[in-house]
Amino acid sequence: MKRLFLFIGMMTLIGSCKKENNNNGVGGNLVYITNDITVPTTWYADSIYIINDHDFWVENTLTIQPGTIIKFTSNYHMVVDKSGTVMAQGTAEKPIVFTSIKDDSYGGDCNKDGAASQPSPGDWQNISVTSNGNIFSYCKFMYGGGSSYFSTLEITGGNATITHCTFTKNKGGKAGSIYSGALDAGNAGDQTLIQHNVFYNNNLPLSLSSVISLDNTNLFHDPANAAAGNTMNGIFIYDIDEIRKAVSWEETEVPFVINDVDLWIESPGSLTLAPNVIVKFTPESRLVIGTGATLSYNATNYFTSFKDDSHGGDTNGDGNATSPSDGDWLGIWDDATSTYLSAAGILYDNN
Repeated sequence: MKRLFLFIGMMTLIGSCKKENNNNGVGGNLVYITNDITVPTTWYADSIYIINDHDFWVENTLTIQPGTIIKFTSNYHMVVDKSGTVMAQGTAEKPIVFTSIKDDSYGGDCNKDGAASQPSPGDWQNISVTSNGNIFSYCKFMYGGGSSYFSTLEITGGNATITHCTFTKNKGGKAGSIYSGALDAGNAGDQTLIQHNVFYNNNLPLSLSSVISLDNTNLFHDPANAAAGNTMNGIFIYDIDEIRKAVSWEETEVPFVINDVDLWIESPGSLTLAPNVIVKFTPESRLVIGTGATLSYNATNYFTSFKDDSHGGDTNGDGNATSPSDGDWLGIWDDATSTYLSAAGILYDNN
């Protein structure tokens, strides 16, 4: 297992980072850590932590204080394995920041090149979480999603809580047939909580497991500029498991996107759409209602093509390059009656 080399030094919110001979994160401002997290550890708000090895492992509890800044050098990431937990609980006044080494706006000029380099989406890879019980609250995630990861925060096992966080200027995108958001909860546990977060100026903001319910508290634009959304402004659904429980989708600012799969609702499961929710489908996708399962929707809901910009905006991120047409997706199949559903809000399907 690779070991991490972290550079420790003084944090200054403006100007250059200053080096201090301190290797335990206490009392100093710029920390050079030489080991993975194998014992309970706290990262302190008076320090900047520079991650510069691509395999930095959290194998015990890492507590991050409000106001702490963590910077990543090119193509490096953090892995929280099944024995590790991250408790990153900032505050509105003192958020925890995860950003690029090139980002001088937080912690100053830590790569000591003046204005020679500027941060950009994909400068660093991601934080990959494989354990249960991780908390990210009042955090800022910026300039991540590099290499083939696309995601900046990836929940790949167990349940996590992500609340009051901001995701901005990250990548997100498509690898093969999978769409990964800046926040990728496609493989997260069904009790994962995603609430009161803000997503803007990302390529793709959010991907979600089909078994996770989502309310209408997340924001998909810059609070200071409603026109600043995301390039592919949607919530992309992973069909990891059939829906066998009660699931509700309530977000109305952006559509939910079913991607290249048969998404099954199986008995005793149900999928309930709040009023005005839009669901889009990529080619070869359909929604299947198993016998004894329930899809609840009304006349304000639309089921439409991924290319349909007139409902939910430009979700495929290609401007006016494509237009919807009949047969763009397969439809909604009712397994009990062996028929495809037909309704005014079902558009551009194959039926």
